[in-house]
Amino acid sequence: MPILRNTLLLLAAFAASALAGTQPGYRIVVNAANPVTSLARAEAARMFLKKATSWPGGRPVAVIDLERASTVRQAFSRDVHQRDADAIAAHWQTAVFSGRDVPPPIAKSDADVIAFVRANPGALGYVSATAEIEGVKTIGLR
Repeated sequence: MPILRNTLLLLAAFAASALAGTQPGYRIVVNAANPVTSLARAEAARMFLKKATSWPGGRPVAVIDLERASTVRQAFSRDVHQRDADAIAAHWQTAVFSGRDVPPPIAKSDADVIAFVRANPGALGYVSATAEIEGVKTIGLR
């Protein structure tokens, strides 16, 4: 019975966080000068797959990913792309092999993502929910 009770408590906590609008394990970050306050999940996915290449208003989007093995990237990929990070990596391998596109740059840490986003006005990234985000701003997903 304790396993069932703990499982139910975990599911209730997850549902409560989903209803509160929080993302599990990550935050979306943009340059502090970006006027956007939220993005639809589908639009964020399109931007990270380079299918949408500009922000409203025309500024080019510059996305950055974390390393494929990162637990934050795993959470982001499941939530935004509705696929795991390995499936997204396979997408990029196909795009590179066919000569269509190259994947976004890969950051080794939250601090690297923050530095990239801070330095690029059109940047879009994600970091762990506990990352220090000085100099950038978080936006919501809807």
